[in-house]
Amino acid sequence: MKKIIVILLVLSMLLSLLVPIIANAEPEDIFLSSGKALKALGVLVGNENGDLMLNDKLKRQDMVVLMSRLYNKEDSARTFLLKPSFTDITNKFYEPYIKWAVDKGLIVGMNESTFGFNQLVTVKQFMTVLLRALGYEEEAKLWDTVPELANTLGIMKGLELNPDSSLTRGQMAVMTLNTLKLTIKGSTMTLAEKLNLSL
Repeated sequence: MKKIIVILLVLSMLLSLLVPIIANAEPEDIFLSSGKALKALGVLVGNENGDLMLNDKLKRQDMVVLMSRLYNKEDSARTFLLKPSFTDITNKFYEPYIKWAVDKGLIVGMNESTFGFNQLVTVKQFMTVLLRALGYEEEAKLWDTVPELANTLGIMKGLELNPDSSLTRGQMAVMTLNTLKLTIKGSTMTLAEKLNLSL
């Protein structure tokens, strides 16, 4: 009987040591897992070392390239013929991508003549782009209520971000993956289904 009590006490002590370790063990980082998912879909590309640069801030022109990949239209976007009306695009590589995104209704400029080239994307700006992708074009024009709608729909699931803060590539990956799982406005189809993406 004493042996059983001793064994139970030892087991109890071992369990008390293991519980904090188990409690502190975190699942795979949400940014890394989302980044890997977008890489598998061909949306997010890393550098020459395979680093997805998830902590890097996202610039507006790079956001446009990512959206063209999300729509599986990078080849079309890269060769889009209409001339952009923005005067601040300093790298001609991005011109067709930007015009494609404007034509698609996903992106608008900072004003009629300025795109915001090389500016960092804010959380709120990317919320707006994703709302447009989901068919909420009119709602996306209501700038003050964009964060509330993005949260309500589930775009920000797993994230608590200041809408005015600069967006990292990792945060972008989480928001994009969340949005792909959401139903398009007025439809029973998810954005992933519309874009023929298998999650």
